[in-house]
Amino acid sequence: MGTRRIESGRLHARSVVPLALALSFLLGPGCAPPRRGVDLLGAPEALIAATVAGRDRAWVLGQAGKHIRIEDVAYRTIPAAPESRLEFQVEIPKAARLRFAYAVSPDFFEQPGVEFSVKVRRGGRDDSVFSSLADPLGKPAHRAWLHADVDLARYPGKATLIFETRGFETTGDPRRAYWGAPAIGVVDTADVPLTIVYLVDTLRADHTSTYGYARETTPELTKFAKDAVVFETAIAQAPWTKPSVASIFTSLLPGQHLAVQLRDPLESGHVTLAEMLRAKGFSTAAAIANSVIYSEGSNFEQGFDAYVGLRDASGRASKDVPAGPVVDAALRLLDERRGLPTFLYVHTMDPHVPYVPPPPFDRKWTPHPEPGHPAIDPRTDYKEPQDRERMIAQYDGDVAYGDQEFGRFVRELKTRGLYDHALVVFLADHGEEFLDHGQWLHGRSVFDELIRVPMVVKFPRGRDAGKRVAQQVQGVDVLPTVLQEMGLPVPVPPVVAGHPMQGVVKGGAPEPPAVSEVSHRGFVAHGMRTSRDKYVQRFSPEDDELYFDLKSDPKELASKLEQNRERARLLRAGVEAAMVHDPFRRHLRTVGSGEYELRLRTSGWIDGVEPIGLGAGETYLLSDSGRKLVVKLRPKPGVPREIVFSVRPMAAPVFLEGSRDGRDLRPSDVFIGEVGFSPKLLPFKLPEIETESEADKFENVLVPPRLEKPGLQLWLTLAPGRKLLNFDKEKREQLKALGYLGPG
Repeated sequence: MGTRRIESGRLHARSVVPLALALSFLLGPGCAPPRRGVDLLGAPEALIAATVAGRDRAWVLGQAGKHIRIEDVAYRTIPAAPESRLEFQVEIPKAARLRFAYAVSPDFFEQPGVEFSVKVRRGGRDDSVFSSLADPLGKPAHRAWLHADVDLARYPGKATLIFETRGFETTGDPRRAYWGAPAIGVVDTADVPLTIVYLVDTLRADHTSTYGYARETTPELTKFAKDAVVFETAIAQAPWTKPSVASIFTSLLPGQHLAVQLRDPLESGHVTLAEMLRAKGFSTAAAIANSVIYSEGSNFEQGFDAYVGLRDASGRASKDVPAGPVVDAALRLLDERRGLPTFLYVHTMDPHVPYVPPPPFDRKWTPHPEPGHPAIDPRTDYKEPQDRERMIAQYDGDVAYGDQEFGRFVRELKTRGLYDHALVVFLADHGEEFLDHGQWLHGRSVFDELIRVPMVVKFPRGRDAGKRVAQQVQGVDVLPTVLQEMGLPVPVPPVVAGHPMQGVVKGGAPEPPAVSEVSHRGFVAHGMRTSRDKYVQRFSPEDDELYFDLKSDPKELASKLEQNRERARLLRAGVEAAMVHDPFRRHLRTVGSGEYELRLRTSGWIDGVEPIGLGAGETYLLSDSGRKLVVKLRPKPGVPREIVFSVRPMAAPVFLEGSRDGRDLRPSDVFIGEVGFSPKLLPFKLPEIETESEADKFENVLVPPRLEKPGLQLWLTLAPGRKLLNFDKEKREQLKALGYLGPG
């Protein structure tokens, strides 16, 4: 349920949305769908006896359901530290199978192994049905989650399942071992709800043959579309993965969920689609290739029983995880949950840089790579105009390979008898730029090559199959669409930002404008798009406004702002209403003695100015509608002066210049962060967490300077309750390989 944050006796405005969503959904009407399998984590009443490392049943129930992560794979768990014994009284369906994961915790990899076993008790007799020694000390392959599939077909009806562990050394530490998401499933699942969201990272709609691309990049998606509804205009809420997927998971705009920058986790106060479905009796699982979404601390796993982050062949988190292994993992997760209402999220990323499609897709279209022109990454491989065409050909090869694997996934659904009754949502999180507007990759603008994505939805039993819908829909519409299709209560705006797409298919549903934004690595822009036009307000590195008539200029080549001032004004009001303050407060403190005049300007707005310790004759003045701030300070030895302020929107750049004792402020007058380093030149941009250059120096920007030298000190503070992800050297290299950090 959503968390509330109280400051100065009032509720934070941004906490209202997740809190209201939690209350309206979790306490709202609606019944759990029919369940033929048994989710042991979701049936605490079935646990009739338990002891784990000397702890009792009450303790076990209090620990059950916690995520345990091993090698970027997280399961909701039940403790299994030896000696342990768990007894579940259950009704075993016909043709049932017991499936679960099990593991020794990484903190105990260097100790002797743990024996896991399962028995079935019927009529006073115990039958052993599973036994395995997890031995991470002797077997490197056991330093991971292991999986079991146990046939229970001989035991239909009432029975007791007994889960036990024994250790060669009994430490008494309850964290030593775990059972992961144990469940009893069945093969016959024709009447059990199944929802699948299949997302392809970095897939432009206009590079799929399904949406009219000249190259036949997506024949499998086109075949799938015959059973589905093609939404011809689907808009993502952000042009890169983290904020876009967060909007899909929560049906909130980036400014509401605040998972906007690389270091932002998805806050636990937001209720995700997985949590909603989990609360209504669904089993939930995800198979994901993108480490930005599955890495530790990102918190996107909330609500999932099993959250599988896949690594490359060398065991590293990287882009080099092809769709094939992701599909394999997704199918295994589906098999583990047969007979349970299930939500599955699949996230592949083949079109993402570096462009390295496997054979024969690397030679499918010309021009081919050649010596000196590998066409892998535009940051290093763009040397001549023809290199652009080589990279597009490789990108399209990645798209085609991923499409092949999506087709295999669909065929496997049909083989398992799951396809017909399933709701399957195929979409992308964002697109990719190939100098369409002067940039490469993504996360740099809100032009359509980045925010217009494919959205193809197969409703259960072929409803509305073959339709193509022109009306604009959005990524935030996925959550309400799934809930409505599953017969569950659907929150409505403003609790969520989206609407069920069923109404759009039927016709007559309103078409709200789509808000998209980016605040990432120095690129800050906000846009509002309708089916006929788009308004964009850019804050960095450009500082301007754009307006496009999409009917006459679908590629957004010529801004018509001056000719459409009134229309742009209306759209700008909507854009600005969706903006929120940066979670970081800027601190400027003068130390020692002297006379300072500090001049700050921003392309956004400065507000929430807080003077600390100012004396007579010391002033601050906001002007130009909050875009400029002039501060006059006269500190004395031992009596510093300080100014604190916020900016809007997030990551809007703030530039500083000024004077000290009547002369221009010099770099040597300024000390930034804990180590007190100085800028190279003035005027200069105030520090940001996501600045690509001098990244190591900016690690300490959240701590005031230690130096006592007279001058101007600068640092940032984070809003109460907010957290940031830490990036070690390995994580930095991963982010560089994915294009999220500069190569330098």
